Amino acid sequence: MKRKAAKVLVAAALASSMLASTAMAEGATAGVVWYNFADTFIANARQCLNSIAAEDGTITITDADSENDITVQGNNVSNFYTQGVKYLILNNINNAASDEIVNQMKDEGVIGIFANTTSPSDAAFESNENLWYVSSVSTQSGENMGNALVDYFNTHENWDRNGNGKVDFILLQGILTFSDTINRSSYSLATIEGAGYELGSCIGGDDVTGVKGGDFINGVLCNFSRSDAQENVEALISSFGDDIDCIIADNDDEALGAIAALQAHGYFTNDDNYIPVVGVDATAAGCEAIKAGTMLETSLNNPVKLAKSIYKLMYLLENGEEVTTETIGIDGVSVEGHSIMIDYISITADNVDEANYDITDTAF
Repeated sequence: MKRKAAKVLVAAALASSMLASTAMAEGATAGVVWYNFADTFIANARQCLNSIAAEDGTITITDADSENDITVQGNNVSNFYTQGVKYLILNNINNAASDEIVNQMKDEGVIGIFANTTSPSDAAFESNENLWYVSSVSTQSGENMGNALVDYFNTHENWDRNGNGKVDFILLQGILTFSDTINRSSYSLATIEGAGYELGSCIGGDDVTGVKGGDFINGVLCNFSRSDAQENVEALISSFGDDIDCIIADNDDEALGAIAALQAHGYFTNDDNYIPVVGVDATAAGCEAIKAGTMLETSLNNPVKLAKSIYKLMYLLENGEEVTTETIGIDGVSVEGHSIMIDYISITADNVDEANYDITDTAF
């Protein structure tokens, strides 16, 4: 009887061990909801994040494409709740419902990570101890664009193409309620005014003056799309071609669309028909435009650092470690409370070689 009981105990112990091993192999699960797989920056960040997870194995990642549609985003989030994920990473486009989304995350018992999007409110963070934010410092990208244009105006006497003494511009915008759109638009213009230049017409949008960082501005809505930007700039060139002093684009895809439209109308053949175009993200195509001289400046929004910051956050939480600037351990990334912020780097022809990153890099 004793021998039989011992065998039962050994079998039970083996079964328990097998279950524990299976649970460890499976690890934690994370659902990632990206706003649009087609966005160049998002595509790079997505590939890098998935590669890191596959290489490391601590967290299993499944992702979904919201196709820049709020309803689709809501369905994706609901599907991940049904799957019982531990982490929900949301590249949110439904900013009006951010606090409601945070409350739902709390009710569902997930660890919520808002990534590369508008930050939830202070009240939302206070109400949910399992809420995190990972994003680039969007104000920096706006200031970089403004400073690059100021440098251009300061060094080119022929910048004022219609001679009215004012900066007449096209402002190509992403998603209107997205903090990056708001900050890139307002901080770029505020920087130009702060340098002593008077703003003229916001071609295709609402004229503004006395802009402050964080102000909401209506420009030309292009949803971060290259084709939308090209189509809109094509239409504006026909009526306002002689008035465009510069084009400010909320990302490189929009800037590249604007450049394609300008080239189709014979611009960029000499100094007299050069129009400075600035963007954000420092994508490979954007950097090629910098080298070709058709894009004046972009800001390195590093998708690899975004992916690594998201994964390192989950990794630290899984291992019960404190999340600090030191434990995140990524150059140019800082931690303040539950916010993880990634610095931008201004990229011009002088330092375009610094805009390099390897989306296959899985070390974190």
